[in-house]
Amino acid sequence: MKKLLGTALIAAVTTMGMVMPSQAGIEEGKLVVWINGDKGYNGLAEVGKRFTEETGIPVEVSHPDKATDKFQQAAATGNGPDIFIWAHDRFGEWAQSGLISAIDPSAEFKNTVAGFTWDAVTYDNKIYGYPIALEAVGLIYNKALVKNPPKTFEEIFELNMSLEKQGKKAILWDYNNTYFSWGLFAANDGYAFKNNGASYDVADTGVNNEGSVKGANMIKRLIDEGVMPEGADYGVMDAAFNKGEVAMVINGPWSWSNFNKSGIDFGVAKIPSIDGNVGRPFTGVLAAALNASSPNQDLAVEFLEQYMLSVDGLKTINKDVPLGAVANKALMKELAADPKIEATFENAAIGKPMPNVPQMGAFWAAMEPALKNITSGRQGVQEALDDAAKRIVKN
Repeated sequence: MKKLLGTALIAAVTTMGMVMPSQAGIEEGKLVVWINGDKGYNGLAEVGKRFTEETGIPVEVSHPDKATDKFQQAAATGNGPDIFIWAHDRFGEWAQSGLISAIDPSAEFKNTVAGFTWDAVTYDNKIYGYPIALEAVGLIYNKALVKNPPKTFEEIFELNMSLEKQGKKAILWDYNNTYFSWGLFAANDGYAFKNNGASYDVADTGVNNEGSVKGANMIKRLIDEGVMPEGADYGVMDAAFNKGEVAMVINGPWSWSNFNKSGIDFGVAKIPSIDGNVGRPFTGVLAAALNASSPNQDLAVEFLEQYMLSVDGLKTINKDVPLGAVANKALMKELAADPKIEATFENAAIGKPMPNVPQMGAFWAAMEPALKNITSGRQGVQEALDDAAKRIVKN
């Protein structure tokens, strides 16, 4: 009796587009969507409800823990969701493994989305996902301490001298974390892997080229000249900004809520330039991929293109949990009324999509010790980056 009631309940709520625990099997004529638990899954379920009302096709939205592990395990055995929504940087690995399908969106639909976001979901010259939202780190500044954010890193040294008279420091970030520091490396054409337009050449890394060396030298100079302390990490940075001890940080939209709680009036700007070239951070794109095992791919495309990724669909999700900067051009024009969201979009557009190749694991693993060795003085900049480059291409 209990089992029958459970089955009946699941049938009822999925038909209504409600959120349910993750289910392993794929069922023809029914759409299952997985999304991370920090996203607007209740809003997505509302969009699913509209789709069900107009098509008769039930939509089930789930937000399983350890979603990527569960997706990979399920998809490898022909199960899992029809649609999986995740950050784009895993898409190359899943495409290579045959877990997700290439898509062919119409030119009309493609034109509704910011062009650079399609680059993020392209692997081996094929598109594997629908861009939804995007994020990138930027320069976050305390307006009480900095009226106009510096446009160049060179200005920061003078600014720091002025702020020190108030017992403050100019800037701090988690500089040993490559993700946060990458904008300085890429400002003068440093690159993780060479992008040939259609694909990445994983045998060609630019972490030790002239531009990367300039970026690393700037980080080292900021430490050597006392602008930033040695050995700082994310927690130190976050606490210092929340307490008003440091005027600026390099961080992303996820940090805003804490700053708001601390009562800080802050703005978001571009990462300052080095030698006249603006900082270019990694861009991350939240995107929807199609499970290669799904028998419902045409339905999934209809749901995504006509419902979920319409302006109304995205607004419904955004009302549940804010998406931040979005890929949809029409909605982004509306959201740009918030200067922080507008600045995030601009930073993402200036930046480069994080490479979606599996070899990024070797990149992260090699760059972390390189940065630590540089900032602690254990190795010189060129030597540390040369060692990192060798480790990256060796893998």
